[in-house]
Amino acid sequence: MQLGRADVTAIAADLPQERSVVSRHLQVLLEAGIVRASKVGRQVFYEVDGPAIIQRLEDILRHTKNITALCCPGRSV
Repeated sequence: MQLGRADVTAIAADLPQERSVVSRHLQVLLEAGIVRASKVGRQVFYEVDGPAIIQRLEDILRHTKNITALCCPGRSV
């Protein structure tokens, strides 16, 4: 199910983990730059940071292409 922007309670509603576990996972994703958070009053709303994920994937691809010559001589990408 795609929620878009949602708080921990909404995100945890359809998951088997406890709300506290989901909250800890969201904190890890936030620190990794995979989700964004915004606070409204006492509630924190999370949403996936699509552009940041795409940028990370592009960085991984670029790095992989750069090291291909080292690990796979004679093959071009």
